[in-house]
Amino acid sequence: MSQSKSAPSAVESPEVQTPDPRRWGTLAVVVSAQLLIVLDSSVVTIALPSAQAELGMSDSAKQWVVAAYTLTFGGFLLVGGRLADVHGRKKIFLLGLLGFAVTSALGGLAVGPVMLPLARAAQGVFAALLAPAGLALLTTAFSDARERARAFGIFGAAVGSGMAVGMVLGGVLTEVGSWRWCLLVNVPLVLVILVPAVRFLAESQREAVIKYDLPGAITGTLGVGTLIYGLSEAETVGWSHPSTVAFGLAGLALLVAFVVIERRSERPMMPLRIVVDRVRGAGYAIVFLAGAALLAFYLFLTYYLQLVREYSPLLTGLAFLPSAVGVFLGSLGAGRILGRTGPRAVLTTGLLLGAAGIAYLGVLDRASGFWSVVFPALMVSGLGIGAALTTVTKITLDGVPSGDAGVASALTNAMRQIGGAVGVSALNVVALSVTAAKGDSGDDALTEGYVATFVVGAGLLALASVIAVVMTGSRRVRG
Repeated sequence: MSQSKSAPSAVESPEVQTPDPRRWGTLAVVVSAQLLIVLDSSVVTIALPSAQAELGMSDSAKQWVVAAYTLTFGGFLLVGGRLADVHGRKKIFLLGLLGFAVTSALGGLAVGPVMLPLARAAQGVFAALLAPAGLALLTTAFSDARERARAFGIFGAAVGSGMAVGMVLGGVLTEVGSWRWCLLVNVPLVLVILVPAVRFLAESQREAVIKYDLPGAITGTLGVGTLIYGLSEAETVGWSHPSTVAFGLAGLALLVAFVVIERRSERPMMPLRIVVDRVRGAGYAIVFLAGAALLAFYLFLTYYLQLVREYSPLLTGLAFLPSAVGVFLGSLGAGRILGRTGPRAVLTTGLLLGAAGIAYLGVLDRASGFWSVVFPALMVSGLGIGAALTTVTKITLDGVPSGDAGVASALTNAMRQIGGAVGVSALNVVALSVTAAKGDSGDDALTEGYVATFVVGAGLLALASVIAVVMTGSRRVRG
């Protein structure tokens, strides 16, 4: 394939670029905003039982508090990334930040069982603007290879540990105050981020001719959203249920149509050149598998701690602190090493460590000690997960033309969302099947179901490590 002779972008040719003097301020702003998005998912999960009781929500309505956010966030990511590339990343980032604060306030002030899921759906839309715009701003702010590796290490450390930190924060806010503060706390946090965002973020160059790929936007958004909804249906009614099959097939058909449209479009929403690169394509596959393994891992370990061990929400959140520490250290370590070497060794080692840590939970029973089993599993898996996610995020964005950085960032987030939805739905079936095979629903049977999900999740990370070995070592890393 011939290469374009146009002027190289900041991402493609860092050696000719002058370092952005505001790059470290940009990193602080982007990390803070992304951490806000990650915190929000786990904070709300901890608060759900209290919200359900106060608002009189049914179980199905409670499910939609999480599902509505997931659907709109995953569905609108590609649109958000493309809007950032077309209209300017700083503008879309600020819009997403302000919208996230307003919708968080609406959710925290909800007065009925319908208002909260609607507010969460709106939150997801603004998060889909915020996340890809922020990651694209970070990618283009750092032109030096070693500095960018360090920046991704810091980004991975903060964001990767955010879920565990969010669980602690959610437990504290729910027990000390009210579930409402798990959403209302976003408002002052956004205000703290907003001032440095206006100061440090540099506006990206916008396209001279603004032309939207409307068919691609519609099919891509509906395809991702429909597929995620079908997967969420599988979790509640089963994989063979007509609604699961119908929505799953409809989502896949829409995504096939999306690819066909993008191949023919003059100005595609997602240029296919982004995904045809072998290393980057492998990176997206690894993000998918890691998302499937990790979201299910955190969810089912939470179930084990609360339902079998009867931990309180606060104690459950505190139990995940070893994972947060491990992710933090693993991400920072990967950021330093990546500045001196290629990604394959770091990525493979991280994935295998993550698999080993999760697989160790295969020895769990209903009386297992926290310090002897759960603590080392969380610490080791956290180290590996931090190193792996930092590295895979970097390889999915290395070499992307500057004008496509927003949509490439969106695709990374979308693969993580879809992978998480697949993992939770599929491994829930595994847990239920193993528990049902025991003929009872006691603690022993529940634990065996959860253990089965940990073993399968470890297998997914091991599969991802094979992809890393085979597919990520041939392309020379370009800053």
